[in-house]
Amino acid sequence: MVLSKSSENILPTVSEINACPNILSQPDGAAKVVKISNRFAVKFGKGVSISEADNMQFISTNTKVPVPKVFDAFTDAETNMTYIVMEFIQGVTLQTLWPTLTVKERSNITVKVRDAIIELRKTTPPDYLGGIGQKPYNDSVFWTPDNNPAISGPFANQPAMNKGIIERLRQNESRQYVQFMQEMVNRIFHGHRSTLTHGDLQPKNIIVSRTGTHEDGSGEFAIKLIDWEIAGWYPEHWEYCSSTVACRWKPDWLEAVTQILDPYRTEYLLMQAIYSTVYY
Repeated sequence: MVLSKSSENILPTVSEINACPNILSQPDGAAKVVKISNRFAVKFGKGVSISEADNMQFISTNTKVPVPKVFDAFTDAETNMTYIVMEFIQGVTLQTLWPTLTVKERSNITVKVRDAIIELRKTTPPDYLGGIGQKPYNDSVFWTPDNNPAISGPFANQPAMNKGIIERLRQNESRQYVQFMQEMVNRIFHGHRSTLTHGDLQPKNIIVSRTGTHEDGSGEFAIKLIDWEIAGWYPEHWEYCSSTVACRWKPDWLEAVTQILDPYRTEYLLMQAIYSTVYY
């Protein structure tokens, strides 16, 4: 389906995309991202979902959060690979740029990221917890091969979501451990408001472009947030917890997160236990 198109933006063909040598993604990534001319960035692969394009379109339509424009999204019937054709953003990831920045420049960028998250969370939530458009969650905590609604959602409320988390743990863990975790999950994951959440807020998913220079020589920057496949309606603590996964290996990012997101330290400790069970 074509989401946005003009006579100046003739979309690349599947053959052009597959043959493109200008690779932007990491070689070990689950999806491949290529740059075609200076106009398009295309994300594609069997693990790519149309839902990511839908999420970006929803964010673009309903908020002022800076996201790339999506021109088209489709699945090739012959290869079962999904393609998302977006505008190419001139810039680099915050992960690459961060070591080169001054304290003032880092502050300049973190304020912009915080403003984007505040804007995202202003969106009025629906009466469920789950993916955008009342879809199942795409977060690994809720993963099932068939999107089992008891585990993957969507959920009517936070207690139902808690049951989903416990059922996910029950797939691989002992009865005693699940009971131990269930008591904590129900006690700690309680009474949170629902917020629109990126779900994978990491330096690699923030594109930064330099837009000017101040009198003192420091840069002025613009940002765009990418990789929206996990986005959805989550309890308010989720963004903080998901953005700090494995943070002990990313101390600079951990410092930045404290300026971007309000902390949920108790929830973080429990989420770390859940992540360690699900991921490892």
